[in-house]
Amino acid sequence: MPDTPFGRYPGGLPGRHAGRPAPRPYERSFRCPSTARRRRVEAPARRYQEFVALHEEISAGSAIPLRPLWWAGTAAAMAAGGMAFAAVMGLRGVFGLEVPVFAGGHTAAGPAATSYALCAMAGTIQATALMHLLLATAARPVRAFAWIGGLAVALLTVLPLLLNGPFDAAVATACVNLIGGTSVVVLLAGVVAAGSRPFWPDRPFRRGRP
Repeated sequence: MPDTPFGRYPGGLPGRHAGRPAPRPYERSFRCPSTARRRRVEAPARRYQEFVALHEEISAGSAIPLRPLWWAGTAAAMAAGGMAFAAVMGLRGVFGLEVPVFAGGHTAAGPAATSYALCAMAGTIQATALMHLLLATAARPVRAFAWIGGLAVALLTVLPLLLNGPFDAAVATACVNLIGGTSVVVLLAGVVAAGSRPFWPDRPFRRGRP
């Protein structure tokens, strides 16, 4: 065991080469200089090439389908508003149901339908903004959006049944909320899942996967 200024050194290589015997003097003397130089240069060169490829991939732009998402969200908001307006006018005019139940029977059909349609449009735009946020922050945005959207739809379905009002109007409002909310969640999740492509060419893509 050779002596060193810090004590006796057992031999071998430190760090990641620990456990290997230290090269003998004649081995170091007869090793090809070009081989030693190549071993020192290959790893930094490969890392630099990977860094350049990563920088080019990021500079090329993200694969997050934001434009299709917002186009679909805007169209879904208009459709949800129209469906809510038509549902209120039809249920009040044909069946005499006080839909939505939170508007009450003293509210005319026109203002009740307009307020319900505006609420549906605002909720759809908020759902689109939530999906946008999850695309930028979550590892699995579609799955996270499905969970959050499912809980929100369940809450909107149960809430009318807890309000003071006619039971038939509460059930009709809950059904409209369930159908409209489920349609919005499925549409936005489907648009993102269909428009997502791998951001890393050689790695599995997690954003946008269900």
